[in-house]
Amino acid sequence: MCDTIVALGTATKDGDTLFGKNSDREPDEVQNLDLIERKTHGSNAKVKCTYIEIPQVQETYRTLLCRPFWMFGAEMGINEYGVVIGNEALLTKIKPKKSALTGMDLLRLALERSQTAKDARDVIIQLLEKYGQGGNCGYRAKEYYQNGFIIADKDKAYVLETIGKNWAWKEIEGIWSISNKISIEKDYDTISSGLIQEAVNRGWASSESDFNFSKAYSEPIFTLGSAAKKREQSNRCFLSDNRSSLKTSDFMKMLRRHTDKPDWKPHQGLRLTVCAHAANNLTRYSQTVCSLVTKIGKEKIFSYTTGASNPCLSPYFPIFAPNTKLPQGYVKGESDFNPDVFWWKAEKIHRKAVMNYIDSKELLDQKLDEYEKRMLDFVENQNNILDQQQIDKYFSDVENLYIEWGNNVSKLPNMKCKFAYKKFWSKYNKLNSVN
Repeated sequence: MCDTIVALGTATKDGDTLFGKNSDREPDEVQNLDLIERKTHGSNAKVKCTYIEIPQVQETYRTLLCRPFWMFGAEMGINEYGVVIGNEALLTKIKPKKSALTGMDLLRLALERSQTAKDARDVIIQLLEKYGQGGNCGYRAKEYYQNGFIIADKDKAYVLETIGKNWAWKEIEGIWSISNKISIEKDYDTISSGLIQEAVNRGWASSESDFNFSKAYSEPIFTLGSAAKKREQSNRCFLSDNRSSLKTSDFMKMLRRHTDKPDWKPHQGLRLTVCAHAANNLTRYSQTVCSLVTKIGKEKIFSYTTGASNPCLSPYFPIFAPNTKLPQGYVKGESDFNPDVFWWKAEKIHRKAVMNYIDSKELLDQKLDEYEKRMLDFVENQNNILDQQQIDKYFSDVENLYIEWGNNVSKLPNMKCKFAYKKFWSKYNKLNSVN
C-alpha cells in the first residue's frame, strides 16, 4: 500500500511543483537508491525488464530511482528533466497477466524516455497497449495488481489509472493524491476505447452515461481493508487546508503522519496509516520502506529521500543534483542483513525503536528537526549550489545522527505491547539475522 501526493505551483508557497510518495512494501524488502546515467543504445538493443524483454530506445535519460532490490522497475523516481512519477497498486476486480510489464517497469521506462510529464504519460500508455501489465510484484508474497500513477513536472501533472491494457487519465488542477484505489470516477479527460465497453460487457455499467471508472472496476472488500479512502481523504484535506502555502517541509510532514492521537503506537490499529508500520500478517503486513519528496522549479530540481523505512523515524537527505553521484559511503542492499548497507543499518535501529516508540521518537525528534531545517535552508537557498561535497556532507550528517540515536535507543527497555506484535517482528529479525 502506498500514498502519492502532488501540488502544482498554483498551490505552493514558492510557485514550484511539489511531489511526495511513501513506498509501502513487505517489511524486509530493501529499497535501494539507484542513479542511472544518460546512455545511448544501439539500433537493435533490448532492455530486460522484470519479466519480459522489449526493444530499447536510442537514448535514455539520467534518472534517480527508488527501486526494490530484486526488480528492474522502481516505485518512484525523477529524471534530469524534472519529470517525477509515483505508482500505486490498484485493488480491482480484474487481475493482471501472469507475465508482462509491471507497473514499476512502466514507471522506470517512462522516466528514462521522457522530457515532460505529458511525454511520460504517453510512454506508459503506448507500452501498456503493446505489452500489457502483469507479473508478480511481491517479494516473498504473491502480489498481482493493476497500477495507477501520478506523473508531474514543473508545469503539469496527471493521474493515469490502468486496467489491463485499458486506461483513463485526467490533468490535475492544483492538488491531488492517490492511495491504492481508483481515484478517477466520471471526471476523466481521456479514456481508452475499450474501458467502458469492458465494464458494460461484465455488467458493471449499463451505458457510457452510467459509467463511473472507480465504481465499475474497484474491488470493494480489499479496497476497504486497505484504508485507501481514509488515507486519500486525509492527504487531500491536508493539501487543501494548506493550499498556497505548501512547501517541502509540509510534504515531509504529510508522509510522516499516522493518526491525530499524540500517544499513537505502531502496534495499535487494524489498518495502515500514511506512514505505514507493519504489525500483523493480515491487515498490516506492509510498511513504508522508502520515502521521496521532490521540488521542481523552473531553474532547479530538489530531491530528498529517507533511503530507509519509517519516515517518522528517518531524516531526509538531499540527492540527485546535476553532475553528482550517490552519496559517498552509500551502500546498496539485498535480502540478507548487512551492517554496511544504509537501509539495513537504519532498519536495525528502527526495529528496536518501534518496541518503545514514543520514548525512541522523543530522543530523535528535536535533532531531526534541527538537521532538516538547517539542510533545507541551505539546499533551497537560491545563492547556494548543491554539489557532491554537500550531498556527501548531509548523508554523513544523517549517518552520524543514526549512530547517536541508535546508541540511545539501545538503552531503552521494550514497551509493553501486544504479544502478537512482538512475535511478528521477532519472526523478521530471525529471518533477516537482525539481532
